[in-house]
Amino acid sequence: MTTLRTIAPQSDPTWADLMRGPQGSGFGAPPWLAAIADTYDFDISARVITDDDSGAVAGFTYAELDDFRGHRLISAPFCDYLDPVVDSQDQWRELVDPLIERELPLQLRVLNCRPPRQDQRFTQVNELAWHDTDLTKDEEQHFASLNRRARQNIRYSDRQGVEIRIGSDIDMVRKFHELHCSTRKRRHSLLAQPVSFFENIWAHFAPIDGIVIALAEYEGEVIAGSLNLVWGDVWYHKFSASNGDFLHLKPNEALAWRCMRVARERGLTSYDWGVSDLDQPGLIEYKRKFASDERIVTVLRHIPEGWADPHAAEAGRVLGELTEVLTRPDVPDDATQRAGEILYRYFT
Repeated sequence: MTTLRTIAPQSDPTWADLMRGPQGSGFGAPPWLAAIADTYDFDISARVITDDDSGAVAGFTYAELDDFRGHRLISAPFCDYLDPVVDSQDQWRELVDPLIERELPLQLRVLNCRPPRQDQRFTQVNELAWHDTDLTKDEEQHFASLNRRARQNIRYSDRQGVEIRIGSDIDMVRKFHELHCSTRKRRHSLLAQPVSFFENIWAHFAPIDGIVIALAEYEGEVIAGSLNLVWGDVWYHKFSASNGDFLHLKPNEALAWRCMRVARERGLTSYDWGVSDLDQPGLIEYKRKFASDERIVTVLRHIPEGWADPHAAEAGRVLGELTEVLTRPDVPDDATQRAGEILYRYFT
């Protein structure tokens, strides 16, 4: 006998059990959802189907947002992808139909799950590239399987004296965030997430040994870094940053290889590189140097019949123009960072 329930996924063990299963994901992991909820005060829920004999058998998480960008449902904010845990169209409809009946836009990002892609009530609105590296080979085989240019860059970085420091304390998190803010502003003209988000990630992942910071240093200066998460047997390369003045030292390749070695030492089997926009060929090509698997994440959206929100598009345009202004070189860095703290919650 099955039961349909609505739960808080960041705290309910039922959801944690689903996310530890074969269809689970670090982007649905309770510590990740808790960090998002704590930072942005989003209302995150999950609908689960439980069986009296086997516990949770299906589930779908979502956040309800209602701001100047409109009233909408998203599964889930600031996630690279988050597949519903379902084995059939019947399960998918049992979970999603009550949300459809609310007559609000509903968006999700799907990597593996087929039922949402086959649901004609949803339209594909975007595609993203996803990469992963198999970590089950021994280290020698693994290094040999990397792209020839990646192997060359790793050796070159080592010869130039780039050193990699691995840790998980809050000071390293904050040091990485400083570089992250600088990278997004100077190289990409983007606002950065607030430091509180990174601190909340640390607060929820550190107790389960699930956060790893890697910093590349040259002559005592941090020149590149990455923030990585561990959930199940997967290493998630979630955030990366680098000082453009030192890219000739190839620190990012050295960082990635060291992280892969650490992940293998921990017994992990997969290195998830996350998603890339298809109009970022340089980033995609970089990930292909290391990846053994490349797939597409499909962005699906349901729009209720007759739905219209003329203010949503205007709000998106204004956010884009504000970002352009607030990331100009003549804007003080503390002002740019404060803008990210205020505005970033609306970029979802």
